[in-house]
Amino acid sequence: MPPKRKSDVFGPVIDLTTEQEDKPDAFTALMEPAAKKARVSDVGEGSSSGAKKGKAKAAPAAPKDWREVVLEGEDEGDLPIYDDCNDIRRKIRALQKEPGFKITHWLKEIGNVNNNSFQRFMKATGPTGGAGNGTYYAAYVYFEKVRIAQGKKKTPKRERNEMEHGHGMPREDRKGMWVFTG
Repeated sequence: MPPKRKSDVFGPVIDLTTEQEDKPDAFTALMEPAAKKARVSDVGEGSSSGAKKGKAKAAPAAPKDWREVVLEGEDEGDLPIYDDCNDIRRKIRALQKEPGFKITHWLKEIGNVNNNSFQRFMKATGPTGGAGNGTYYAAYVYFEKVRIAQGKKKTPKRERNEMEHGHGMPREDRKGMWVFTG
């Protein structure tokens, strides 16, 4: 007969008639990874060596949901961004084509982003057009978490941006700015 609850499946089976010192430890070791959130530290180093360090360690089970991924620096709002605004807009447009996708629900999920802010970001043009908009940061964090949750590799353009912009892409629109090189 199948168990009625999911918790019945994971209940410990301890036989008190025999000595079982190592079985309770095995049970707690089995249940611990499910209680922890995955911590990702391959972001922000500015090189691909950060990803290699993560591979050398015994990684916990990969999170299945993007909400379970925690990026270093995301809480403070200083997560370095390595995709330009055009890349983020392209990813958002691809996401909008998925069946059953609702933009209002998505905006609420990624950080309660205002729809007017989202519309201004989507109407902007160029690699830095809309970089100061809050939609840019919130969408980048979302797409980075999804990439990690799905176990996808970084794109060559992303790796190139990490090399060129060690501390992340600038978060201001550079349209109309004069840049002098000397």
